[in-house]
Amino acid sequence: MPASADDRNKIIERILLDFHLIGKGLHRNIWDRESLPVTRPQLGALWMVNQEPDLTVSELARRFMMAKSNVSGTVDRLCRQGLLEKKADDTDQRLVRLRVTEGGQKVLQAAWTLHLEAAQAALTALGDEQLASVAKSLEVLSEALNKKCSGGGD
Repeated sequence: MPASADDRNKIIERILLDFHLIGKGLHRNIWDRESLPVTRPQLGALWMVNQEPDLTVSELARRFMMAKSNVSGTVDRLCRQGLLEKKADDTDQRLVRLRVTEGGQKVLQAAWTLHLEAAQAALTALGDEQLASVAKSLEVLSEALNKKCSGGGD
């Protein structure tokens, strides 16, 4: 018998809560150690610019759904630390493009390593079959979300 709409909504709410708790657990591992020279918003900005090089501050602010002035301050601090660099656009000198520097890449790699260590430590309790099942379920969910977000869904 198919689940009712109410039951499906409860399951979806539980999935969203679990994602939040997973992210919180991974982030706690990083920030409890105080081993990175950046704040959480700064790490988010580095990650976003690394994923999409040549973003402008305005584009970055839109992706974070934050005021440009807040993001601009974060970007300026990252530039002063030598983790981001600003470069004038080749075709429109009014635009400033952002790029992650070599130092920024090192911070991102350190953060990734800490996330990976936390995930490995947490997932050691799972057997091989459970781990494979979790991975497959997340793959299915990721594909469904990407399909929906790219306009391929209903």
